[in-house]
Amino acid sequence: MTKSSWRKLLVAPAVLSLALGGALLTATSASAAPGNLVVTSPTSGQTTATRDVEFSGTAVAGSKIVIHQDNQAGAVLETVASVPASGAWSVDHVYAADAAVAQTAFVDGVVGGSGFSDAKSVSFALPAAAAQLTVTSPTAGQYVTSRTVTVTGTGIPTANIALAPSAGTPTTGILVGADGSWTGQVTFPADVDRAQSITVNQIQGGAGRGSQTVNVNLPATQTLVVTTPKDGDTAATRTVTFSGTGTAGSRVSLDGDFPLVQATVGDDGAWSVDVTFAEDAATAQSVRLTQVTGGVGTGDVTVRFSLPAATTPPTTPIALDTPVITSPENGAEVVGSQVTFEGTGTPGSNILLVAVPTDQVTPTARAAAQPADPTDPIVVGTDGTWSVTLAAAPGDYTAVATSFLLGADGQPVLDTNGDPVVSAPSEPVEFTVTATPAAGTTPVGTGTGSGTTPVATGTGTVTPTGELAFTGADITPAAVIAGLLMLAGTALTVVMARRRSRIA
Repeated sequence: MTKSSWRKLLVAPAVLSLALGGALLTATSASAAPGNLVVTSPTSGQTTATRDVEFSGTAVAGSKIVIHQDNQAGAVLETVASVPASGAWSVDHVYAADAAVAQTAFVDGVVGGSGFSDAKSVSFALPAAAAQLTVTSPTAGQYVTSRTVTVTGTGIPTANIALAPSAGTPTTGILVGADGSWTGQVTFPADVDRAQSITVNQIQGGAGRGSQTVNVNLPATQTLVVTTPKDGDTAATRTVTFSGTGTAGSRVSLDGDFPLVQATVGDDGAWSVDVTFAEDAATAQSVRLTQVTGGVGTGDVTVRFSLPAATTPPTTPIALDTPVITSPENGAEVVGSQVTFEGTGTPGSNILLVAVPTDQVTPTARAAAQPADPTDPIVVGTDGTWSVTLAAAPGDYTAVATSFLLGADGQPVLDTNGDPVVSAPSEPVEFTVTATPAAGTTPVGTGTGSGTTPVATGTGTVTPTGELAFTGADITPAAVIAGLLMLAGTALTVVMARRRSRIA
């Protein structure tokens, strides 16, 4: 090989290398072609107005624009598929609320099948992310009804909410739901002032994402206690004692089926007041008791209990009419073995009828008027009449009637002096019974009443001396019977006095 040939051989690799190098350079140049790329927005150092950022600029028409996060290897944020013929391009990108304020975007692309040789990197700032935290309840300055306060609001889904009361224990670990809502509670101590606040903090990714403070007004601490009556009690009388404890100096008001009643809590914390319910008040009662301390409500208790059934006292006339025996008439002759007595009196009153043999109407005969057994009452009907039929032996008789009142308990009604309410005795009636009952027969009579109110039956008994006993005193106990016998004695005394005046 000639020297010239060696030279060619030696030169050829160099040419080849250069050629290869040139090819490589050409290849490199082909993969990084000029794109005339210009980024006009955002500009370096700029703080954008919003987190919705517009990327814009110019480049070779038909080229593709690619925007990366941070650098060429970063995630693709947006692309422009083809730059218009005008060469101007733009695309928007919305940064997340939790994206960092400091941002860098790397802009490159593809032109003619090759990458841009003039890629651009732009650093700028985003505005701070909106807190995305709201407190919907309680509202600012709200008067809440409990010292345990429920707090609600909205926030960033999956974020954590912490509630910090101005007094008491914080509540943490409240998770914002997928719908952005959250709820939690804080409890204030019973001894703190009513004016308090709650601070709500939102945390996501270890960083704060908003904070709000809400002022609230708590209810006063409830100190009212009602000791009597208790729920479900039945009072012994219609005068009920309400008692309990509260805050010294406070006013306790009772609201129920009666005029307003109030009591003051003493220095020892105790209070008591009596309430008398009307006779027509319902048996089932509900009374609301409230306590006010320094103009602030400090207690609200409702007690439900029962009253005893109302007792209606009998109507007591001012005076009873003097009864009248209308039958038999004075001087009448009754044929048969029975005598029907009729008369008038005060409606509703009872009649005490005494009939004895006329010749026995003497002071010594009074004891003989006592009946062997008390009999049913003789009640004056609503039309003012009464009637009773008694058996009688032949003979001359004198009868007299007196009115008196019996209560629902069977006891005589007393006047304001404590004496039985009785009328003056009737005019005496003298009559003759001419028939004799059959031998061996025990006379028994029945009574009937007139008027719309049934008249009680009255029966009489013929004593061994042949006298017609008094009737209309079927009551117990023995003490009451004795009282009515006294009435009978009074009636006999009147009869005797009248007979003496006639003889004289």
